[in-house]
Amino acid sequence: MRESSCVRFRPIVMRILFVALLFASVANADPYDLTWSLRFDGKSKTAQGALTLGQGSEQLKRVSFAFPPAYSEVQANGTLTRAAGRMVWTPPSKGGRISWRVKISEQRDNGAYRSLHADDWAIFRGDRVFPSAKVTATKGATSRARLRFDLPKGWHLDTPYLMADDGTFRVEEPARKFDRPVGWMLVGNIGTRREVIGGTEISLGAPKDEGMRRMDMLAFLNFTLPAMKDAFGVMPEKIFIVSAPDPMWRGGLSAPRSLYLHLDRPMVSENNTSTLLHELTHVVTRITGQKENDDWLAEGLAEFYAVELLYRSGGMTDERHQRTIDWLKDWGKNIKTLRVDRSSGEITARAATLVYAIDQEIRRKTNEAKNLDDVTRRLMRERKVSTQEFIDACEKVAGGPLTSLKTPLLKP
Repeated sequence: MRESSCVRFRPIVMRILFVALLFASVANADPYDLTWSLRFDGKSKTAQGALTLGQGSEQLKRVSFAFPPAYSEVQANGTLTRAAGRMVWTPPSKGGRISWRVKISEQRDNGAYRSLHADDWAIFRGDRVFPSAKVTATKGATSRARLRFDLPKGWHLDTPYLMADDGTFRVEEPARKFDRPVGWMLVGNIGTRREVIGGTEISLGAPKDEGMRRMDMLAFLNFTLPAMKDAFGVMPEKIFIVSAPDPMWRGGLSAPRSLYLHLDRPMVSENNTSTLLHELTHVVTRITGQKENDDWLAEGLAEFYAVELLYRSGGMTDERHQRTIDWLKDWGKNIKTLRVDRSSGEITARAATLVYAIDQEIRRKTNEAKNLDDVTRRLMRERKVSTQEFIDACEKVAGGPLTSLKTPLLKP
């Protein structure tokens, strides 16, 4: 009886061992290598982009690219077909390369530019020049990516990524299995300053002789970034801050590990809010609204910290801090609901004062043991957050309901 039982269960044990070994082999598979490259054509003010597959590329079965109108001259070895408005690339069994040409400059409806190729410099985001992609690959496969530039003589560059010893940039996007370069980039006749602050490499770049106050900004960041790290707990390995003059858009725009700030924008405005700290909050927290009418959440948090971090780091007195909160309240006093598609200036101001009230109530309920930082750190783990999830996180940290959240401002 015992002997027949062993015979009967042996195939089951073997199958279990086979499945375990299969999962182990998938988990321990080496990443496949990607090399993204970009070569600039100053005459046409375009760039030639390419993606080259390297070692382990047999794990990558198919890539579906979105090539909007800014792209042209798409070529590849292997098979390239068009389906549902996308270009589907089936690379060769080993290796493979796909290339394209892309127009750098992108103009907004108001005439300002989101990205620009001037005569001797160019400023753009990686997602402008490297197309988004949907990948079919071996289960569990991940990429190991590099970014390489081919620049005209005398041009320089910087990106949001750390540079490797061979002069390429290591593209690491932990949330993605297929690493694609994103974030702000700057090439050409440019000037940069770098400094490590609290373990984060800060790089500041702008076209030469355009008046970027790099040392002023470094001094500002040296006393505000430690407060930011205390608030959020973690910081990126590198943050790249780029500036440019007209005709670039006259504002600030964040992206992964990077942000753009127009050269005419002050670090601290006359109303005592800081566009720089606002955009840095977006960069570090990566919090966005989950639905269209949740945009207030990310913008309200960013504006709250634009004031709060300056205050915590000694950049304003108690009296000025209170005047700033009062000014924001007055600016947003006519707002009836925060739940709209896009957060205007008035809505952002009203959202920031609501966040401030929540922070104050959490402090009171927990005898200063907790504050809004504890909420923000929870939301950073989720990244995309709904209004209800924000409410739940606040009450979890506070240990119970909050009066400040019982407001018609949060009703859809």
